[in-house]
Amino acid sequence: MAAGVCSAAELESLRLGYDGVGKAGKWLPITAKAVDLPAGERVQLRAAFSDPRGDTCIQIVDEAEVGLDGSATLTGCFRCGRMDGLGTVSLNIKGARQTAVFRTTIVHAEDIAQPSSDAPVQRTLKLNKAGILTLMTIGEVAGIEELLRNAEHYSTTQPLLQGVHVASLRQLPDTAVAYESIDCLLLTDQFTMSPAQTAAIQQWVRVGGNLLVSAGDSVTDFSDTDLGDWLSPIFGIRPEPILTRDLTSLQGYVQGASRLEDNHRSVPMAVLQRGQTNPEVDSLSGLIIGRQSVGTGVVTFIAVDLNQRPVNRWPSLPQFYETLVFGEILTARSGKASRNLRISQSGVSDLATQLMVAVDATPNAGRWSTWGVMGIIVAWLLLIGPFDYLLVTRLLKRPHFTWITFPLLIIGGAAVIYAFAADSQLLQLNQWHVVDVIAEDGQSHLTSRSWMSLSSPHTMRTVLNAVPSMLADTSMHPSARLTWGGRPEDVFGGMYRTGGIALGRQSYTHEGFDDGRLTGVPFLTNGSRSLFAEWNSESESLVDTQLSVSGFGLLTGTFSHNLPFTISDWIMVYGNRVYRTRNNDGEKSRLSAGDIWDSSSPDFFAFDLKTWLKGSRIVRAGTGDRPSDRSSSQVNTPYDKSSTDPHYILTMTSLFDAAGGSDYTGLAQSLYRQMELSDTVRLNHAVLIGLTETPATSLSVGNETIDPTTSRTVIRLILPVNRRPSSGLAPTREELEKTQTEEQKEL
Repeated sequence: MAAGVCSAAELESLRLGYDGVGKAGKWLPITAKAVDLPAGERVQLRAAFSDPRGDTCIQIVDEAEVGLDGSATLTGCFRCGRMDGLGTVSLNIKGARQTAVFRTTIVHAEDIAQPSSDAPVQRTLKLNKAGILTLMTIGEVAGIEELLRNAEHYSTTQPLLQGVHVASLRQLPDTAVAYESIDCLLLTDQFTMSPAQTAAIQQWVRVGGNLLVSAGDSVTDFSDTDLGDWLSPIFGIRPEPILTRDLTSLQGYVQGASRLEDNHRSVPMAVLQRGQTNPEVDSLSGLIIGRQSVGTGVVTFIAVDLNQRPVNRWPSLPQFYETLVFGEILTARSGKASRNLRISQSGVSDLATQLMVAVDATPNAGRWSTWGVMGIIVAWLLLIGPFDYLLVTRLLKRPHFTWITFPLLIIGGAAVIYAFAADSQLLQLNQWHVVDVIAEDGQSHLTSRSWMSLSSPHTMRTVLNAVPSMLADTSMHPSARLTWGGRPEDVFGGMYRTGGIALGRQSYTHEGFDDGRLTGVPFLTNGSRSLFAEWNSESESLVDTQLSVSGFGLLTGTFSHNLPFTISDWIMVYGNRVYRTRNNDGEKSRLSAGDIWDSSSPDFFAFDLKTWLKGSRIVRAGTGDRPSDRSSSQVNTPYDKSSTDPHYILTMTSLFDAAGGSDYTGLAQSLYRQMELSDTVRLNHAVLIGLTETPATSLSVGNETIDPTTSRTVIRLILPVNRRPSSGLAPTREELEKTQTEEQKEL
């Protein structure tokens, strides 16, 4: 782990991930401060780590000009695709060969308890698997250490929770993607951050983050910050607290909790207007805990201070955190539940793996089977042997003509084989895209994720570039981040595979965090390489929605979209219902720009979501005349792990928890947990999931844009729902009974 320095430059500090902790395959922050550099020169920070295939991806993290004092601070993000091995962080002075190299050891998370964060230059990076929840806290938070000890105690087969501690808000990144490895962020006493940091957290929540905020007596300070300017209108937070003595409902929130002693003293509490907020914990004085979905993420506001009396001295405070983070009190079963998956011979244990297997570009040259190749060899031997003999001796009666026929037969056979293989001389590209359109405050926020697989008929090195291609207005096109793709498995191309020996390892360059280019990417003949691209954009409202929820919990109202394409095979999901057309194969299952969806139309009907996801049906048994001789049972259709249908896989990825999670699918949802929308549809948003023919991202090889062999795009519209019941929109009892009758017929 010693540093090999090739110049006089020195690193004064180097921080990898969050105090040396991160997740495999996720973007992690990196900050380096270097001294003794030539003043006025341009210096680059590079991070070289293995991708899932074992090749080295050299990532250009940041570039800055050296100050007059010879120092430079560089920040950015990097990814690591293996759980163990070595990585290199280097400072490169542009136009010179001088380089300072600092090696970093990557250690599997289960091999060490916690890397040392005291050293200014970190030498160890601890990587967790994607399925381990990561909770970030700022400053000292009461009860967190005991929570982490409880989680460690119940972690039998793998860790349940990873704690990440940051001393102050100044250390938080100001880039949203740097929070990709964080599942939950808890803010208690500190709220003052820069506008860039607030915007980064806001974007992180919008694309699936889980933010927890606690403010009681400190709500006045909270309201004066950029974070307060964002959340106060959402929750209707008043800038002054009130006093309450009613915390019994907070105690009842935790199963089997000990008494929350307030010693008959008044406790400061923030005031949340009920409005659109879902009441997790209510009291006579108002909401104590409220939740709302923001985009595809969730924000939970706790209206009392967790670091003040009486909550900070509550013996059940760790169990309170467990309920917030896990939705239940941790028990001995909790550590086993994450591994309670069905045994599968397919080698697929995660939905992300199934997705990448389905999109993998199988080379055209690989269509010949072993028996087919052996048959061609035998036929050719017969051609140049017995056939040539009969031709020149029996038919032509000129044996010496074999000096002519033999070369001609060989050349002709080679020409035929070449003609058959001519169609395999083209690059093959498979693409799957998921585009989220989030309607928020009169604007639309677009988030695109693209999984690509490219195969080449010959060995080469090339430049790959990803460009957004969905939006009609090219001025709205942002830059796309293109990088390698990896499976959460321990197989070849998997991120959990051990390093082993590094024979034949090659390197290529990621040109920059916001640059969609990879240069010098190696390809083997008929080999495929997995890629991943993502981009974000904002525009004027692309969705016109007036949806609300009735007193019976049914979705009512209208919506339409202005996207430059047609959405087909779509469903609408809200609460525990899925809304479909009566004939999904007809024209009414297609939604073009300007088409209005109206819940009152007889062409649409509601169906139980969990029943629909599981393909449940009623099977009747017995044919006797007496009722006791007849019975019926509900049978679920098993989840198809071998399916390659993008709509099927990505619908389950979006509604994984609503379908029953790993108990139903037999797979985990770890790598793309942020794509989960089960909480979103239970709170403030409805979600439309459909297909479109328009690709979200195009890929160019060299200077040529490649037409995809296969391209599928799943569109997800995140539509706000007014949770206030409207008497004019509430269905009558007759309408409700009619809906229930139709559901029974479907069963």
